[in-house]
Amino acid sequence: MHSSEDIQPNIGIIDSITAASIAAPMPHAVPMALANGRSMPARGLKVLFVTNMYPDDRNPGSGAFVRQQAEQLRKAGHQIDILHIQANGARLKYLTSGFKVFSRTRAMSYDIVHAHYGLSGFPALFRYRTPLVVTLHGSDALVGYIQPWISKAVCSFADAVIVVSKNISARIGGEVIPCGIDLEMFKPRDRVEARLRLGLPLQANLVLFPFDPRREIKRYDLAQASVRALGDPKTQLIAVNGKRNEDMPWYYSAADVMVLCSRSEGSPTSVKEALACNLPVVSTDVGDVREIMNGIEGCVICADNAESLARGIERVLNRPDGPPFCGQRSMERYDQSRVVTEIVRVYRSILRDRPHGHRSPGSPPSPKN
Repeated sequence: MHSSEDIQPNIGIIDSITAASIAAPMPHAVPMALANGRSMPARGLKVLFVTNMYPDDRNPGSGAFVRQQAEQLRKAGHQIDILHIQANGARLKYLTSGFKVFSRTRAMSYDIVHAHYGLSGFPALFRYRTPLVVTLHGSDALVGYIQPWISKAVCSFADAVIVVSKNISARIGGEVIPCGIDLEMFKPRDRVEARLRLGLPLQANLVLFPFDPRREIKRYDLAQASVRALGDPKTQLIAVNGKRNEDMPWYYSAADVMVLCSRSEGSPTSVKEALACNLPVVSTDVGDVREIMNGIEGCVICADNAESLARGIERVLNRPDGPPFCGQRSMERYDQSRVVTEIVRVYRSILRDRPHGHRSPGSPPSPKN
């Protein structure tokens, strides 16, 4: 649910721009930037996000990392509007939504259109004289044949491509900028307080599965099998899905260990969030998990089977006495503010290469970063 990585694309679209998605005009920033060889004030940018994953009342945890990125960009002085491609419709609406993108970009004169996920990039191709950035998050590049093919085709028409992990870059290309997390939100809470708040048993060993069990790619059945293999009635698996992003630190803090056993991942924000809350993670070697957990004592990377995962969970639960587990400091490199700085650098590099930030329809894109 909070993983950026292997998200099944929503089918259908309803053009919705929430009240929170439209920021007031931002003042010009003070720092100077170099453009076309001249020094000029760096101003706040006007960006349209096009995404098929974004939190709403029905799915408060869906695409929370996209919302976090938008909010952090606003804090940095940029105007971010959201064009949310919603679920439960027909694929044909991905095509008709191109008209929405065209009318929005013609009316609003955006500096950048930023599409999250390959399928969202398709309607974004119909923007009016506005540079396009596409971010690929996982399943849109790594799962099956059709989605990666669409993503690769869309990216060939983009001005810049961002990917969240090296394995995506190896397949499609693009600049690697992992999804960040909000370290002000994701920080440890008291375990007893968290369990009392959530109504969870105080004495049990809790193994957290922070994903929708119905999503086959997350393999809830394998997580269940690994906990059953422990043969310990005191150890319970809890699946958490559909919660607000601000509630998740309490679940991470209440648990003893998190398990990740997905078939495919990009750069799972759930692992970063857990570690930021000082929750150890047991995971198969998927996505960039090995890189995220590198150097953090107390996490375990396992073979792709229930027995190995069970041994990893047991190892964490029976950790010898010593300093308490600490993953929080290592997650500072994924601070959302740092990630946003890198994204803005990509935006500005496009605008620097294009004097007015726009190109005429049909002109070739600039080389990708």
